[in-house]
Amino acid sequence: MALNVNFLKFHTKNASETFLFYVFIIGGLFLVWYEAFHILPYYVNKGTTNNPNFHLFFAVWFAVNIFGNMYKMVSIDITGRHIISPTGDAPKGWKYCPECVKNRPERSHHCPLCDVCVLKRDHHCFFAGYCVGYHNHRYYVAMVFYISVAAIYGNIFNFEFVRDVKGELGIWGILSFLLPHVGFLLGGDDFYVTGITMLTFIGFLLLILFLWLLGIQINQILKGQTKFEAKKGITTYSVGLKRVLREIGGKNWFLILLNPWIPSDLPGDGTSFEKNETKTL
Repeated sequence: MALNVNFLKFHTKNASETFLFYVFIIGGLFLVWYEAFHILPYYVNKGTTNNPNFHLFFAVWFAVNIFGNMYKMVSIDITGRHIISPTGDAPKGWKYCPECVKNRPERSHHCPLCDVCVLKRDHHCFFAGYCVGYHNHRYYVAMVFYISVAAIYGNIFNFEFVRDVKGELGIWGILSFLLPHVGFLLGGDDFYVTGITMLTFIGFLLLILFLWLLGIQINQILKGQTKFEAKKGITTYSVGLKRVLREIGGKNWFLILLNPWIPSDLPGDGTSFEKNETKTL
Protein backbone atom coordinates (compact mmCIF):
# COMPACT_ATOMS: atom_id res chain seq x y z
CA MET A 1 0.00 0.00 0.00
CA ALA A 2 1.49 3.29 -1.10
CA LEU A 3 1.72 6.31 1.17
CA ASN A 4 -0.27 9.35 0.19
CA VAL A 5 2.46 11.97 -0.18
CA ASN A 6 -0.07 14.76 0.33
CA PHE A 7 -1.42 13.41 3.62
CA LEU A 8 -0.23 16.49 5.51
CA LYS A 9 -2.51 18.60 3.31
CA PHE A 10 -5.57 16.38 3.57
CA HIS A 11 -7.39 18.65 6.01
CA THR A 12 -7.39 21.69 3.72
CA LYS A 13 -10.34 20.68 1.54
CA ASN A 14 -12.63 23.21 3.21
CA ALA A 15 -12.78 25.42 6.28
CA SER A 16 -15.05 23.13 8.30
CA GLU A 17 -12.75 20.13 7.89
CA THR A 18 -9.73 22.26 8.77
CA PHE A 19 -11.50 23.41 11.92
CA LEU A 20 -12.57 19.89 12.95
CA PHE A 21 -9.08 18.51 12.28
CA TYR A 22 -7.40 21.05 14.54
CA VAL A 23 -10.09 20.65 17.19
CA PHE A 24 -9.37 16.90 17.16
CA ILE A 25 -5.58 17.25 17.37
CA ILE A 26 -5.27 20.24 19.72
CA GLY A 27 -8.28 19.21 21.80
CA GLY A 28 -6.96 15.68 22.13
CA LEU A 29 -3.54 16.84 23.28
CA PHE A 30 -5.15 19.24 25.74
CA LEU A 31 -7.25 16.41 27.20
CA VAL A 32 -4.11 14.30 27.69
CA TRP A 33 -2.57 17.19 29.65
CA TYR A 34 -5.81 17.80 31.57
CA GLU A 35 -6.12 14.18 32.70
CA ALA A 36 -2.44 13.39 33.32
CA PHE A 37 -1.09 16.69 34.63
CA HIS A 38 -4.08 18.40 36.22
CA ILE A 39 -6.56 15.85 37.56
CA LEU A 40 -4.10 13.05 38.37
CA PRO A 41 -1.83 15.30 40.53
CA TYR A 42 -4.97 16.42 42.38
CA TYR A 43 -5.73 12.81 43.31
CA VAL A 44 -2.09 12.19 44.27
CA ASN A 45 -2.05 15.23 46.57
CA LYS A 46 -5.38 14.23 48.02
CA GLY A 47 -4.13 10.71 48.65
CA THR A 48 -6.93 8.97 46.77
CA THR A 49 -4.63 7.12 44.36
CA ASN A 50 -1.61 5.08 45.31
CA ASN A 51 -0.51 4.19 41.80
CA PRO A 52 -0.40 7.22 39.49
CA ASN A 53 1.85 5.35 37.05
CA PHE A 54 -1.07 3.04 36.30
CA HIS A 55 -3.16 5.99 35.08
CA LEU A 56 -0.20 7.56 33.25
CA PHE A 57 0.35 4.30 31.39
CA PHE A 58 -3.22 4.27 30.13
CA ALA A 59 -3.09 7.96 29.21
CA VAL A 60 -0.06 7.27 27.01
CA TRP A 61 -1.57 4.04 25.69
CA PHE A 62 -4.78 5.77 24.64
CA ALA A 63 -2.94 8.73 23.09
CA VAL A 64 -0.53 6.54 21.07
CA ASN A 65 -3.35 4.40 19.69
CA ILE A 66 -5.71 7.29 18.95
CA PHE A 67 -3.21 9.55 17.21
CA GLY A 68 -1.29 6.62 15.73
CA ASN A 69 -4.39 5.19 14.09
CA MET A 70 -5.36 8.66 12.88
CA TYR A 71 -1.93 9.07 11.26
CA LYS A 72 -2.07 5.64 9.63
CA MET A 73 -5.62 6.23 8.43
CA VAL A 74 -4.80 9.40 6.54
CA SER A 75 -1.38 8.33 5.23
CA ILE A 76 -2.55 5.35 3.17
CA ASP A 77 -3.72 5.49 -0.43
CA ILE A 78 -7.42 4.56 -0.45
CA THR A 79 -8.03 5.06 -4.17
CA GLY A 80 -6.39 2.05 -5.77
CA ARG A 81 -5.20 4.24 -8.65
CA HIS A 82 -2.78 1.52 -9.71
CA ILE A 83 -5.55 -1.03 -10.28
CA ILE A 84 -8.69 0.91 -11.21
CA SER A 85 -9.43 0.30 -14.86
CA PRO A 86 -9.44 3.01 -17.54
CA THR A 87 -12.45 3.39 -19.80
CA GLY A 88 -13.50 0.44 -21.90
CA ASP A 89 -14.36 -3.13 -20.99
CA ALA A 90 -14.28 -3.87 -17.27
CA PRO A 91 -14.94 -6.94 -15.09
CA LYS A 92 -18.49 -7.81 -14.13
CA GLY A 93 -19.84 -5.64 -11.34
CA TRP A 94 -17.62 -2.64 -12.11
CA LYS A 95 -19.27 0.69 -12.88
CA TYR A 96 -18.21 3.76 -14.79
CA CYS A 97 -17.39 6.92 -12.82
CA PRO A 98 -17.94 10.05 -14.91
CA GLU A 99 -16.00 12.22 -12.44
CA CYS A 100 -12.85 10.07 -12.55
CA VAL A 101 -13.48 9.00 -16.18
CA LYS A 102 -12.63 5.44 -15.14
CA ASN A 103 -14.33 2.20 -14.29
CA ARG A 104 -14.50 1.44 -10.58
CA PRO A 105 -14.83 -1.93 -8.78
CA GLU A 106 -17.82 -3.18 -6.85
CA ARG A 107 -18.36 -1.49 -3.47
CA SER A 108 -16.28 1.50 -4.61
CA HIS A 109 -17.85 4.95 -4.67
CA HIS A 110 -16.81 8.46 -5.64
CA CYS A 111 -16.31 10.88 -2.75
CA PRO A 112 -17.29 14.44 -3.72
CA LEU A 113 -15.02 15.89 -1.02
CA CYS A 114 -11.90 13.84 -1.75
CA ASP A 115 -12.83 13.92 -5.48
CA VAL A 116 -11.64 10.35 -6.02
CA CYS A 117 -13.16 6.89 -6.17
CA VAL A 118 -12.47 5.04 -2.94
CA LEU A 119 -12.10 1.26 -2.81
CA LYS A 120 -14.89 -0.24 -0.67
CA ARG A 121 -15.82 3.23 0.54
CA ASP A 122 -17.46 3.32 3.95
CA HIS A 123 -17.76 7.05 4.61
CA HIS A 124 -15.92 10.37 4.72
CA CYS A 125 -14.48 11.09 8.17
CA PHE A 126 -14.80 14.82 8.84
CA PHE A 127 -12.45 14.73 11.83
CA ALA A 128 -9.68 13.43 9.59
CA GLY A 129 -10.76 15.08 6.35
CA TYR A 130 -10.26 11.72 4.67
CA CYS A 131 -12.33 8.80 3.43
CA VAL A 132 -12.53 5.44 5.17
CA GLY A 133 -12.20 2.58 2.72
CA TYR A 134 -10.75 -0.85 2.11
CA HIS A 135 -7.13 -0.09 2.96
CA ASN A 136 -7.61 2.07 6.07
CA HIS A 137 -10.83 0.79 7.64
CA ARG A 138 -8.94 -1.02 10.44
CA TYR A 139 -7.38 2.24 11.58
CA TYR A 140 -10.69 4.09 11.75
CA VAL A 141 -12.32 1.28 13.75
CA ALA A 142 -9.37 1.13 16.15
CA MET A 143 -9.29 4.91 16.54
CA VAL A 144 -13.01 5.14 17.35
CA PHE A 145 -12.70 2.16 19.71
CA TYR A 146 -9.88 3.79 21.69
CA ILE A 147 -11.57 7.18 21.79
CA SER A 148 -14.69 5.49 23.18
CA VAL A 149 -12.74 3.53 25.80
CA ALA A 150 -10.73 6.64 26.74
CA ALA A 151 -13.96 8.65 27.06
CA ILE A 152 -15.48 6.04 29.39
CA TYR A 153 -12.27 5.87 31.43
CA GLY A 154 -11.96 9.66 31.60
CA ASN A 155 -15.55 10.33 32.64
CA ILE A 156 -15.33 7.78 35.44
CA PHE A 157 -11.85 8.93 36.49
CA ASN A 158 -12.94 12.59 36.61
CA PHE A 159 -16.09 12.09 38.67
CA GLU A 160 -14.57 12.55 42.12
CA PHE A 161 -12.55 15.56 40.99
CA VAL A 162 -15.59 17.24 39.44
CA ARG A 163 -17.67 16.53 42.55
CA ASP A 164 -15.01 18.11 44.75
CA VAL A 165 -14.81 21.19 42.52
CA LYS A 166 -18.57 21.62 42.15
CA GLY A 167 -19.57 20.53 45.62
CA GLU A 168 -22.47 18.18 46.21
CA LEU A 169 -24.27 17.62 42.92
CA GLY A 170 -27.82 18.65 43.66
CA ILE A 171 -30.42 19.59 41.08
CA TRP A 172 -28.71 22.90 40.28
CA GLY A 173 -25.32 21.21 40.09
CA ILE A 174 -26.60 18.71 37.55
CA LEU A 175 -28.46 21.35 35.53
CA SER A 176 -25.36 23.55 35.45
CA PHE A 177 -23.65 20.98 33.22
CA LEU A 178 -26.27 21.65 30.56
CA LEU A 179 -25.87 25.45 30.83
CA PRO A 180 -22.39 25.94 32.32
CA HIS A 181 -22.23 29.62 31.38
CA VAL A 182 -25.36 30.48 33.38
CA GLY A 183 -23.67 29.86 36.73
CA PHE A 184 -20.80 32.13 35.73
CA LEU A 185 -23.08 34.91 34.49
CA LEU A 186 -25.21 34.77 37.64
CA GLY A 187 -22.14 34.81 39.87
CA GLY A 188 -22.65 31.35 41.31
CA ASP A 189 -19.48 29.86 39.79
CA ASP A 190 -16.09 31.43 39.27
CA PHE A 191 -14.12 31.15 36.03
CA TYR A 192 -12.29 27.98 37.10
CA VAL A 193 -15.43 26.10 38.18
CA THR A 194 -17.18 27.18 34.98
CA GLY A 195 -14.27 25.88 32.92
CA ILE A 196 -14.31 22.52 34.69
CA THR A 197 -18.08 22.34 34.20
CA MET A 198 -17.75 23.01 30.47
CA LEU A 199 -14.97 20.44 30.06
CA THR A 200 -17.07 17.84 31.88
CA PHE A 201 -20.07 18.57 29.67
CA ILE A 202 -17.92 18.34 26.51
CA GLY A 203 -16.38 15.09 27.75
CA PHE A 204 -19.82 13.57 28.22
CA LEU A 205 -20.94 14.70 24.76
CA LEU A 206 -17.82 13.16 23.21
CA LEU A 207 -18.55 9.94 25.06
CA ILE A 208 -22.05 9.79 23.55
CA LEU A 209 -20.80 10.77 20.06
CA PHE A 210 -18.03 8.20 19.80
CA LEU A 211 -20.04 5.41 21.40
CA TRP A 212 -22.61 6.12 18.68
CA LEU A 213 -19.93 6.01 15.97
CA LEU A 214 -18.51 2.80 17.44
CA GLY A 215 -21.98 1.30 17.57
CA ILE A 216 -22.46 2.06 13.87
CA GLN A 217 -19.20 0.27 13.03
CA ILE A 218 -20.02 -2.75 15.19
CA ASN A 219 -23.45 -3.07 13.58
CA GLN A 220 -21.98 -2.83 10.06
CA ILE A 221 -19.21 -5.31 10.86
CA LEU A 222 -21.72 -7.83 12.22
CA LYS A 223 -23.72 -7.50 8.99
CA GLY A 224 -20.75 -7.28 6.63
CA GLN A 225 -21.84 -3.89 5.31
CA THR A 226 -20.44 -0.49 4.44
CA LYS A 227 -22.42 2.63 5.31
CA PHE A 228 -23.89 2.78 1.79
CA GLU A 229 -24.88 -0.90 1.93
CA ALA A 230 -26.45 -0.44 5.37
CA LYS A 231 -28.58 2.42 4.04
CA LYS A 232 -29.66 0.38 1.01
CA GLY A 233 -30.19 -2.82 2.96
CA ILE A 234 -27.59 -4.71 0.91
CA THR A 235 -26.51 -7.96 2.57
CA THR A 236 -24.63 -9.50 -0.36
CA TYR A 237 -21.29 -9.37 1.48
CA SER A 238 -22.48 -10.79 4.81
CA VAL A 239 -20.23 -13.86 4.82
CA GLY A 240 -19.70 -14.42 8.53
CA LEU A 241 -18.09 -12.39 11.29
CA LYS A 242 -14.63 -13.95 11.07
CA ARG A 243 -14.36 -13.35 7.32
CA VAL A 244 -15.53 -9.76 7.70
CA LEU A 245 -13.01 -9.11 10.49
CA ARG A 246 -10.25 -10.56 8.31
CA GLU A 247 -11.38 -8.39 5.40
CA ILE A 248 -11.15 -5.26 7.57
CA GLY A 249 -8.23 -6.12 9.83
CA GLY A 250 -6.19 -8.51 7.70
CA LYS A 251 -4.69 -11.85 8.67
CA ASN A 252 -3.73 -10.51 12.11
CA TRP A 253 -7.13 -8.92 12.75
CA PHE A 254 -7.07 -10.14 16.38
CA LEU A 255 -3.96 -8.00 17.05
CA ILE A 256 -4.85 -4.71 15.38
CA LEU A 257 -6.20 -3.12 18.56
CA LEU A 258 -2.83 -3.53 20.25
CA ASN A 259 -0.93 -1.12 18.02
CA PRO A 260 -1.54 0.60 14.67
CA TRP A 261 1.93 -0.40 13.45
CA ILE A 262 1.31 -4.14 13.73
CA PRO A 263 1.48 -5.49 10.15
CA SER A 264 -1.64 -7.30 8.96
CA ASP A 265 -1.92 -8.01 5.25
CA LEU A 266 -5.42 -7.71 3.82
CA PRO A 267 -6.83 -10.72 1.95
CA GLY A 268 -7.31 -8.93 -1.38
CA ASP A 269 -6.76 -5.74 -3.32
CA GLY A 270 -10.16 -4.14 -2.71
CA THR A 271 -11.64 -4.92 -6.14
CA SER A 272 -13.44 -8.22 -5.52
CA PHE A 273 -15.17 -9.68 -2.49
CA GLU A 274 -16.66 -12.94 -1.34
CA LYS A 275 -20.45 -12.98 -1.52
CA ASN A 276 -22.81 -14.92 0.67
CA GLU A 277 -24.32 -16.81 -2.28
CA THR A 278 -20.85 -18.22 -3.04
CA LYS A 279 -19.90 -18.81 0.59
CA THR A 280 -18.29 -22.19 1.19
CA LEU A 281 -18.47 -24.24 4.37
